[in-house]
Amino acid sequence: MYNKIEGNRNKFIFKIKSLNSLKSYKISKDIQINNVSTIKNPKNHSLILIKKNDTKINDNIIKNNECIVVNNPRLEYAIILNYILSKQPKKDRYYKELNNRVIIGENVNIGKETTIEPFVFIDHDVQIGDNCILKAGVRICSNVLIGNYTIIGQNSVIGRPGLGSEKNINGMLIRIPQVGGVIIGNNVEIDALSTVNSGTIEPTVIEDNVMIGCHVIISHNGIIKRGCIITGGSNVSGSVTIGKGSYLGVNCSIKNGLTIGKNVLIGMGAVVRKSTKDNVVVAGKAAKQFPKPIDY
Repeated sequence: MYNKIEGNRNKFIFKIKSLNSLKSYKISKDIQINNVSTIKNPKNHSLILIKKNDTKINDNIIKNNECIVVNNPRLEYAIILNYILSKQPKKDRYYKELNNRVIIGENVNIGKETTIEPFVFIDHDVQIGDNCILKAGVRICSNVLIGNYTIIGQNSVIGRPGLGSEKNINGMLIRIPQVGGVIIGNNVEIDALSTVNSGTIEPTVIEDNVMIGCHVIISHNGIIKRGCIITGGSNVSGSVTIGKGSYLGVNCSIKNGLTIGKNVLIGMGAVVRKSTKDNVVVAGKAAKQFPKPIDY
């Protein structure tokens, strides 16, 4: 199911040589860019951000690709992608309003027996499976794929851009476009007033059989594995992976970039600042790990 999101991802075609009018990148030839991708999942004709801790840039990479070596790759990636998106041909796309004040964009597929309550907004390029329920006031942004038997609670927002940005030399914040979208699996329940942010390049993913309480934030690039329970008020920062079957207690916070193991119990109000092993309890404001009780 997850691969279907590729049909909805933002697509663009651009000759990168024209970037020389923006800044001298010393591009040696025309290159067609169709999309963005990561070094872990590279695609042909795509713009890829490589940071020092991602991989060593070897001679083979330089030979087969057009490489731009800069001091701040995140900043230059943001500048280039914003420029590319600003030059895309403007296409008029339209919304239709249903009788119960539901607004639906173009290229939206809604499965059989799915219930959509009043005042729901569904943007362009969205797929929703069978037997889902979208409660009143839900907003589904572009590039979102939702599986079957999934419930989205009142006034929740799925797929809004995350807060990724980078400062330029003048101290101005340059927003990093979030084009990855969101994938939500089967039999997922997201309670009221929760937010799931779009991925930056790859989608934010919530796998099957996950339960998320109200007022929860899942930030960009998050991966929530099967069978997790995330209780109300929890804040999962960007690029966090939560292992299969883990439980997040009320109002806990997880620092960006961490990996939480399988079957982990995070206590109420815990502030998690380090990645965890499997089968542990994490508790306290300056959260520490303890052996997990066998009978838990």
